[in-house]
Amino acid sequence: MNTTIRAARAILLMGGSIAAFQLVGTAALAQTSDATVTDIDDADPEGANTGIATIVVTATKRTEDLQKVPIAISAISGDELTARGITDTSDLMGTLPNLQVTSAYSETQPNFSLRGIGVANEFSAATASPVGVYVDEVYQSFRASHGQQLYDLERVEVLRGPQGTLFGRNTTGGAINFITRKPELSGSNGYLTLGYGNFNRVFAEGAIETALVDDVFGVRIAGTYVDADGYTFNPTLNQDFAETNSFAGRVTFLLEPIPDFSMTLKLYGARSNPRQDLPYGIGYLEGRTDAAGYSRFAPRPELGGRLLEEDEVQADTAGRYFTDSYGAALTVEGRLTDDLTLTSIVGYDEATFDLSPFDCDGSPNDVCAIRYNSQSSNLNFDTRLSFDDGGPFRAIIGGYFGVDSIDTVNEPDFFGFLRPLLLGAGVPAEFNNIPIAVGNSIGTLPAFALDPTLAITDPGFCAPVVVNPNGFFDARSLIAFNADVAATNSAGGTAVQTACAAAGAPPFGPILARQEFTIERPSIAVYGEGVLDITDQLSLTVGLRYTDDAVRFKNGSSVLFDLGGENAFASTVPYEFPLTGRPERVNEEESTGEITGRIILDFEVTDDILLYASYSRGYRAGTYNALAYQDISQVYFVDPEEVNAYEIGFKGQFANNTLQFNAAGFYYDYTGQQIAQIIGATSFLRSADGRLFGGEAELTWQPADFIRLDAALGYLNSEYQGNEIDPDEPSALTLNINGNDFPNAPELTFNAGLELVPLDDGRNKLTLRGDASYMGEYFFDPFGDYGQDPCDQPVAGSNVLLATPELACGNPAYWLFDARVTYERDDFSLSVWGRNLTDKFYYVYGLNLNAFYQDYLTRGAPRTYGVEASVRF
Repeated sequence: MNTTIRAARAILLMGGSIAAFQLVGTAALAQTSDATVTDIDDADPEGANTGIATIVVTATKRTEDLQKVPIAISAISGDELTARGITDTSDLMGTLPNLQVTSAYSETQPNFSLRGIGVANEFSAATASPVGVYVDEVYQSFRASHGQQLYDLERVEVLRGPQGTLFGRNTTGGAINFITRKPELSGSNGYLTLGYGNFNRVFAEGAIETALVDDVFGVRIAGTYVDADGYTFNPTLNQDFAETNSFAGRVTFLLEPIPDFSMTLKLYGARSNPRQDLPYGIGYLEGRTDAAGYSRFAPRPELGGRLLEEDEVQADTAGRYFTDSYGAALTVEGRLTDDLTLTSIVGYDEATFDLSPFDCDGSPNDVCAIRYNSQSSNLNFDTRLSFDDGGPFRAIIGGYFGVDSIDTVNEPDFFGFLRPLLLGAGVPAEFNNIPIAVGNSIGTLPAFALDPTLAITDPGFCAPVVVNPNGFFDARSLIAFNADVAATNSAGGTAVQTACAAAGAPPFGPILARQEFTIERPSIAVYGEGVLDITDQLSLTVGLRYTDDAVRFKNGSSVLFDLGGENAFASTVPYEFPLTGRPERVNEEESTGEITGRIILDFEVTDDILLYASYSRGYRAGTYNALAYQDISQVYFVDPEEVNAYEIGFKGQFANNTLQFNAAGFYYDYTGQQIAQIIGATSFLRSADGRLFGGEAELTWQPADFIRLDAALGYLNSEYQGNEIDPDEPSALTLNINGNDFPNAPELTFNAGLELVPLDDGRNKLTLRGDASYMGEYFFDPFGDYGQDPCDQPVAGSNVLLATPELACGNPAYWLFDARVTYERDDFSLSVWGRNLTDKFYYVYGLNLNAFYQDYLTRGAPRTYGVEASVRF
């Protein structure tokens, strides 16, 4: 190589790396983050003329044919995303084997699950997903911003299984990588797509790029806008909900001043602000009523005695899912020598998530509402050195630093319907008998709760028994209410409450609280992986990574407000009653170090057939039980979760590369999975052990240019086992999950797509595509049937369900069907499309809220259809 070019390259690479380090230093002054990495590029885009197009990926941080990579990986190109009508992350559900995308908040804050490994039923914005999400090799820690990536993409890559070597923490399930389009450094080009659909859906997406200096410097600008009316009508507020309202944009600069050196700078931003997707609140008392006596399945007097329609939800209050994010990423890559390549990547982003308020009861009564407000900052720096001299050994070594910080303010507002009732009855606004019946707050119990032999007619049945002189809550009325519910299976029973009222028990009031905390997670790691070609056909891959993580719970506090909602009278985190002045703040920190890695043995039977076997170890960082607000004892650290995964796989191409078939089988040994259990009005994180095994297969068949068939099948068998339950602890407080399935882990998933081109004369082209997907039955949380056998009947000795059949009996299996017709002429195309063509009603998320004797569920999108026109220039 020319000495001058070598020197110039070294100087430029050093300067780019220094710039990356400087950006790290500057951003670190603001905050800190989490990280992980991956690369993907297309190769041979014209390859479709000779069979199935070859896809080159760098998911192993080396450029390789996807069919030669000995891991379970799938890739969907940007053109294929368009052909399938995939425009948001929820559309990815059902497109690949063993992939699910669910959410408590519709398109906002999607939860990815791979092979049954996901965030389960934990809904805190501060919770990191065990499926790592990356955009151009930059880790995205804040789940609320995961739904803002699907536009102007080169492709989406999905890596199934633990990715603990080259990616690191929070990848026990796998990794999903969104790769954006970059400038081509040749001339100018662009496209514009406009669309309109039902629910007045307006869609626009476009990009334009130009080479400011051919082959040296270029810029690409891309953006998207979507606005649609809601598909859920709220007759109480006379408004449509479940809207779509978002826009996003990015600018990408690419500089390649000399051969084998490049700098890419990306600036981006996105904002979403739709009316929330209203949850379907379903009670599990008599008549499917909740704690306030409401049932969506009974004729509604306030609606003239009619029943609610399937697409209607009565909610007394509802807010918007406001999310915005913006950031920058800088990638510097170049060869130091013919054998060594240095890559440095730095990314920084900030995001805001506001949901104020979120109606969590789905009824016209003010039973359950929460205001969620979170702000995130996320910094990542990854640098690696790759060695490849063309011989039998190649290797990568690297280091990573990242830190993310999430500032959260939550405002629970529970049993709010009691406020006007009590104030109207003359109870003073300073009244503060708030039903926090745990820990330091509880002060007084009724005698019958301590002595079950007491009958309601006995003297002293509801006499006050002080169990904690420093507590403020007299729990007699609350316990009496629950006793009446248990006896009558309804919110209408009054016998025990009447007896307690006669004994002087004060009523309980609504819960209005303000919870504040910051979760900060700095992480540092070193990693390395080597590949040795033992023979021309047999290769061994060994990777190892050490990660040092800290988790900081900072400035935590929770305060309670009196009946009037104006004055804070007590602090629960930390405990102080009566509250005088500003409460103290809680600060805790835990650190862990983890070793992860993998070993892969692969054998190339022929140039077209690859066999592999692997062992890999991944982990998800520990965390705090952040959503707990009722007592300081609820703020505790949950240890990291770990998975040991064993996999065998096959990848093959046949019939002159017109048939491609990949398959894998796997077994997971899972330790310490982080799951949530709702007890009363508080979320508790638990650790759970279990095992999982299954398989998946993908088929692509393209016998001719005018026909293509894609199909995928996934199978899962999961079970929690080996979890110990304290025999002295009431079963309702720690449900036994042994023998239950993992959540979001259907036994069978299937998808298939057929694409036909009946017309292609070189200028005019007509493409017909149909897709079908099957989602097998699965559970929304780890608690299975909640001990109910049969699943829709109370447990023996009880009159009251612990969960609705919608949760306890499992989410029924369902099929979805999509179609798209596209006509192309020169640089113009026109498409007609439809999704969920049969208008199937189905749920995608469910959460147990036993404090309100109800569950809430989020539905999937109904039938949508529309037309799109595109022009390329």
